[in-house]
Amino acid sequence: MKQAMDKFISSIKCNKKLVWFLIIIGIISIVFGSIFTVMLNESDKALTLSYINNFMSNISNNNLDYTLALKNGFVNQFSFFLIVWLLGMSVIGIPIILFMYFSKIFILGFSLSAIITNYGFKGCLIGLAYIFPHQIINIILYTILTIFALKIAGKILYCILKKDKIDFKVLLNNYIYILTINLVVVSLTVLFEVYITPKFISIFLSLIK
Repeated sequence: MKQAMDKFISSIKCNKKLVWFLIIIGIISIVFGSIFTVMLNESDKALTLSYINNFMSNISNNNLDYTLALKNGFVNQFSFFLIVWLLGMSVIGIPIILFMYFSKIFILGFSLSAIITNYGFKGCLIGLAYIFPHQIINIILYTILTIFALKIAGKILYCILKKDKIDFKVLLNNYIYILTINLVVVSLTVLFEVYITPKFISIFLSLIK
């Protein structure tokens, strides 16, 4: 386990430029998501705020469908990770991977901004409960998988252009390991989001009334 972790850390260090590139994309995604909330027309704003109020009301009244939420959480997260992982093994997947990474963090920025817009300064407490710690961990997982997916796709592209050979067995084994770790950790964040986060939000809602 320690050897695998050392290889992982070493791989991240060797791709500092790519890491910083994704961090910048992530920051831009959050900013754009936040700005997009302000740019919505009145009808879209009303629809968004209605959805948030309904969600918060269900939390306050303990009226959430945990089974459905758990199912949706696993489907959304697993589909994202599996699609990005598969795209990493194709050259044409590079722009799609970046778009999916941008979109995932954009949605988080939009949701957080919408909560704060609806509840004002007090919404910062709800926003904190909404993102911490599971959403932060998710962003780290998205970034890690995206790094390796882009790295694999780039290596395949390089080998095609240079007509060089590539050891798919070693490459695939490491890639599968990264996917497995990501899926295990994201499963825990989904469970936290479904069963723990609503309780924290409920506490903050009672404090700001």
